[in-house]
Amino acid sequence: MGKLTLAGLDALQARLQDDAACDAALAAFADAAALRAPLRELVAAQQRYLRAEHEVAQVADMLRRDQKYAPVGRPSVHIVQLRRQQAAVKQAALIARQVLAQAAQTFVRVTALPVKPKLSPSDVAATWLGTLR
Repeated sequence: MGKLTLAGLDALQARLQDDAACDAALAAFADAAALRAPLRELVAAQQRYLRAEHEVAQVADMLRRDQKYAPVGRPSVHIVQLRRQQAAVKQAALIARQVLAQAAQTFVRVTALPVKPKLSPSDVAATWLGTLR
């Protein structure tokens, strides 16, 4: 089991659009038909979170690169715009993390997946999604 990637989640989401494939992924649980929606929401939330984290990293890289060669003194308009963009992207990532936590909590509660101490439902759900790939 490796780390979840955007490409892997895209393939998983495409595969889970089919009800039969979704039921096969949920075969270990009693009522697979009732779990389709929470599973699809979980995969979509995980995708949004990974995309947001990727955007945060991209903007941070651009800002680091451009600040490295910026002259001392008042920041340029470009640097200010990058800082604003970084703040907006970080805010979007925080919201995506909250949505993921809610989706993971719902999925773990509905499926009754065991959550070990010191693990969050998001970690448990991500580990479980990693086994589907």
